[in-house]
Amino acid sequence: MENLIEKLQSWYSSQCNDVWEHSFGIEISNIDNPGWKIKITGANSKSNLNINIERSDTDWIVINADDTAFQAYGGSLNLQELLETAAKWLE
Repeated sequence: MENLIEKLQSWYSSQCNDVWEHSFGIEISNIDNPGWKIKITGANSKSNLNINIERSDTDWIVINADDTAFQAYGGSLNLQELLETAAKWLE
C-alpha cells in the first residue's frame, strides 16, 4: 500500500502536463495558531467536504472542499489526519 506522500506525489505527477503545474498544485504550510494548512487546486474530485472538529485548543481540523479545490487547516499535531483526508478526497 502506498503511503500518503507517495499517493500525493503520484497524483501530482499524473496531473503535470507542462501547463497544469503552472497554475495548480499542492501547498502545505504552517499557520500561526500553531497548526497546518493544506491547499490543493486543480483537482477533479467527486465529493464536497465541510468538516469542523474541535477536540481541544491544539487538536482540531477545519476542511472545506468542493469538486476542484481542497482547503484544510488543523492543529500542530493534525498534519497526518489532514493528509489522509486530502488523499481520500483525491481518489
